[in-house]
Amino acid sequence: MQMIFKKPEEVFGEDGEEPVEKQPLDLLSVKGDRISTVLETENIELLLEKEQGRIRLVQKNSGGEELKTLMECPYAENADARKELTDMMTAVKKDIESAIEVGRTSLRIPESKYELFMYMRRRPSIPMDMDKLNRELSSGEARENVALFRSFLEKNPRINVYVGIYTLGQDTAYRILKQEWRMLSNVRFIVLENYEKKPISWSDPRIQESLKDSPNVASIGIGIKGDRPRYAIELRTEDLASSVKKAALLSHHLFNIREEMIDAQTQGFAKAMWELGARRGKSEEFIRKTVEDLALEDACYRISETAAKEIVKKVQERGFNEGEDIGLFRVPVLDRRLLLNLLKKAENGFLVVDDAGQFQYYRDMTGKLVMQYGWEKDECWYIAPKGKEEKEIRAEAAKVLLEGKYLQALGKILMENRNRSVSEAYSNLKNFIISYEKLGMGEGEQIETLGLARDFFPKENIEEIQTVIGEVLSESSLYDNFGF
Repeated sequence: MQMIFKKPEEVFGEDGEEPVEKQPLDLLSVKGDRISTVLETENIELLLEKEQGRIRLVQKNSGGEELKTLMECPYAENADARKELTDMMTAVKKDIESAIEVGRTSLRIPESKYELFMYMRRRPSIPMDMDKLNRELSSGEARENVALFRSFLEKNPRINVYVGIYTLGQDTAYRILKQEWRMLSNVRFIVLENYEKKPISWSDPRIQESLKDSPNVASIGIGIKGDRPRYAIELRTEDLASSVKKAALLSHHLFNIREEMIDAQTQGFAKAMWELGARRGKSEEFIRKTVEDLALEDACYRISETAAKEIVKKVQERGFNEGEDIGLFRVPVLDRRLLLNLLKKAENGFLVVDDAGQFQYYRDMTGKLVMQYGWEKDECWYIAPKGKEEKEIRAEAAKVLLEGKYLQALGKILMENRNRSVSEAYSNLKNFIISYEKLGMGEGEQIETLGLARDFFPKENIEEIQTVIGEVLSESSLYDNFGF
């Protein structure tokens, strides 16, 4: 049995936390009445007293003198039943010791056989702080909490893994855990039919029914979201770690190249896959084929293979995986993930329409589609109003596409200018401003676009750049004031 309040060892000063100050521990009955108070210097012992027909958990002082019977259960003649009972009572003993170790001031414990069973039914199968484990997994690094979780796995604890797959990344995370934990007989993989092809809630009746008789079992959710049960973790993709990466961290799994590419796809779509392939020294042909194959494989979890193949084919024909502009992209069905998994430079922006006539744009850096043109925002996607003419939609999308490119290119210019002389930096910025004037963005539009995108340049003086735009593109100057 493991300690329910066990913490990883800490070195004072490493993480800024004070050492735990050990307190006297009040042991409470199931009703909350105080049974006894245990000091750090005292001991908890398990006594098997066959002649008296009992097994007791007792409190002793430092001299070995018995102070209090904390729990008493009948001595079982059957060896298996007796072992089960002593294992449970030993778990309570360790829980008391652990509570003192981490500085708790009170702990509710059982006093008899049936109370012991109820206590163990609620005792977590993996007794550790799951919130800390979730946070550590989100960081993308395996530290003390992941190491502690792995140490518990050596005891083959009960774990329920709930799986609601609708992406290749989730399926890969599931397969990694299933492969690495194949020898753990107490790990149950519960694959839920995901009819809607979207995250399943922890409140789903199928999950709740499963947890009803075992509320203490540690749970892992793949493709599951919402309010987690007390002893649960979620393997969902976040900024620093994908569901695939989290599964690998938990199970100490080493990626092969396919899993690495799926991890990149799950985390950052096609762009991340191209970057990973380049870092691994893979050829462009290899990367392109892998991007397309995995994009198709992922899409088939949500849409028909026929529709997915048609979209992939159109992308291949238009060369948009190379980042070329396409104006309007027509698809049979609109699967957002598939498009992002195919389009290497999707962040530049693109317009897409499906056979049902729904127009969507990815992604407006200026906010104009919502603020000025009445589009609806859904995460990084923008949905055109129904009834608006295609010509008008395309004109609005083309405008924000150009402005989005302007902002991204300006960001690169400003970054480059940090290491240049003032004259070189000004000349570089001036040439950039003039180049976009030639593309149709005049002084007013450049100044307005920059003003709408302040959040993209938190370290820059926006007013200063707007002044430069006015200086470059207008005939007059703010500094025409010398008078000689």
